[in-house]
Formats: sequence, C-alpha cells, structure tokens
Amino acid sequence: MENNHSSDIGDLHEIIDQKITAIMREMENAGYNARETALAIVDLVNAGWLDRDNALREARNAMPDNFISDGNEG
Repeated sequence: MENNHSSDIGDLHEIIDQKITAIMREMENAGYNARETALAIVDLVNAGWLDRDNALREARNAMPDNFISDGNEG
C-alpha cells in the first residue's frame, strides 16, 4: 500500500520517529547502546517486513496480467 501524499508521509515519519525514540530511550535505560538497538530494529524491519513485502511483490509480478483465480491454486 503506497501513499503518495507528502503531508501524509511527513505525518507517518513523525509518528514512527516518536515511537523509535521511545524504544531507543527504553533500551538505553535497560543497558543497551544506541547502535545495537538501531541495528536490531533494522534487522527486524528487514526480516519481518521488507523481505516479506518484496517476496509478495515478486509473486504478484510473476502472475500473468490476465490471470483469473478459480480459488483452487493453493
């Protein structure tokens, strides 16, 4: 789901920045440094979200444009 509205993207970035800032502070209070916390976040985003999104995008692109599902593909 792509959002092309720059103001919405700015709002989204602001919300995510606030959430990440809170996580970073919490992890720092728990004794983790900023670098290891940031790297863990990147690893989780890549493995849990971006890799899955890329795989789904590739699967969609592999389907012919004129494909019609009969519900029995799986």
